[in-house]
Amino acid sequence: MGRGARRATTAIILLALGAGSLPRGVRAQSDDLRRELEAMRKQLREMQEQIKKQQELIDKLSAQQKAPPAPSTAQAPTKTAEEKAADEERLRREITASIMRRVQPQLAAANKTFPSQFNPAIGLIIDTVGSYGSKTRGDFQFRAAELGLSASVDPFARGYAIITGSQDSFDVEEAAIVTTSLPYNLTVKGGRFFADFGRLSKFHDHDLPFVNRPIVLDRYVGGESQSDGVEVNYLVPMKQYLTLTGGWYNKMGADNDRVDNTVSRDLSQFTYLGRAATFFSLNDANSVDLGGSWAYTPEVKIDNGAMRNLVGVDLTYRYSPLAQASYRGLVWGTELLYNQEDRPVGGFPTTAAMAAATSLERGLGVPSMTTQTRSSPFALTDAPLTDPKPLVFKRRDATGLYTYLEARLSQRYYPGFLFDYAQDIDHVVGPTYAYSPYFTVWLSEFQRLRLQYTRLEQPGLHENEFFLQWTVVLGSHVHGFRDR
Repeated sequence: MGRGARRATTAIILLALGAGSLPRGVRAQSDDLRRELEAMRKQLREMQEQIKKQQELIDKLSAQQKAPPAPSTAQAPTKTAEEKAADEERLRREITASIMRRVQPQLAAANKTFPSQFNPAIGLIIDTVGSYGSKTRGDFQFRAAELGLSASVDPFARGYAIITGSQDSFDVEEAAIVTTSLPYNLTVKGGRFFADFGRLSKFHDHDLPFVNRPIVLDRYVGGESQSDGVEVNYLVPMKQYLTLTGGWYNKMGADNDRVDNTVSRDLSQFTYLGRAATFFSLNDANSVDLGGSWAYTPEVKIDNGAMRNLVGVDLTYRYSPLAQASYRGLVWGTELLYNQEDRPVGGFPTTAAMAAATSLERGLGVPSMTTQTRSSPFALTDAPLTDPKPLVFKRRDATGLYTYLEARLSQRYYPGFLFDYAQDIDHVVGPTYAYSPYFTVWLSEFQRLRLQYTRLEQPGLHENEFFLQWTVVLGSHVHGFRDR
């Protein structure tokens, strides 16, 4: 028997065994399915007979080629070895395709009977930080326990949710539906999610490359870019990778207290977002991610109805030598933010009061409320103090950035350095600087330790801070393309 025919026979036998070994529950589902399986086995036997006859004919033709040709004036043409091999290969493919067409529906039905496919992927992330400051002293902080669930809803959508509990609150951090089968390279996301603004603003705290979120993101974005709304993403059909994103939200920023998610508003009081992002592969080991974001709020009610613009540009360079695996290399990330809006001269009364209190505490040697002075100013403006004098608003421009460099020495050890710079949105005090070397140790794929030192240079506060972060992952947790 020829090699091609033997391969075809083997394929038929294996496929027949696969069809015969379907789960008993499937064969017992209906008499129609049982009869169909019996008919398929009969067809397999008939195909085996056909292959056997075909092989006998091939052997007979081969024997005739080896025997001396009989004297005749008209001799039938014989096929060459290449032509016979091509015929055998074509016959094998046709038989295999015919069998697969019959077996595939039964295999699909068997897959749908597995109950585990309807269970969502579940993961729990526990993030804790111990800190000590030269003026704020020590503290153990339970930052968060995040429970994540994700699953496919049907062939057209998937859903996910992240429920977070911390020492301050218990909240649904994300809960969104994402389409998977829209035409024209479109994807729609709706619900509560992290808006696609910049780079690190849509990272959870435990996913950051360092311990604390950059100061400029806390002040300008409001921490994580959490938003309630809808977002549309379009992958441009071109050779160069390019995605365009448009969003429409109640507000942007988990710590942005200037807008209430539970109160209706005019269309002019929503926040609108546009973003473009691309990827450049310089060579096999070097690549660059580049993105630009713009968040526009036509009317901020608390700011006397003034508009607000927040613009960001982010760039990430990666060096990943192919010969040393993806967890070795170098990452350099930078993001520049520009904020423009009308703000009250001298700041809101609570902002001025906090600045005065901070200066008084520094003069009396009283420990300052570091968390409040370093966090977003949005938390200071939700309840302005009663002031008989009307506020005078003026257009304020503020700029901030962060840049970090991380070396991936091995699968476990990631040293790095972070630099922060952020201007005060109200221009009441000077800018803030922070310098943070850090060292990450991956004990395993699911457990990580990080040591960080921060030198904080802030008006009214100059401090040395030390942090030890311990993060563990239980169950499913996918970082995605951003950490490739």
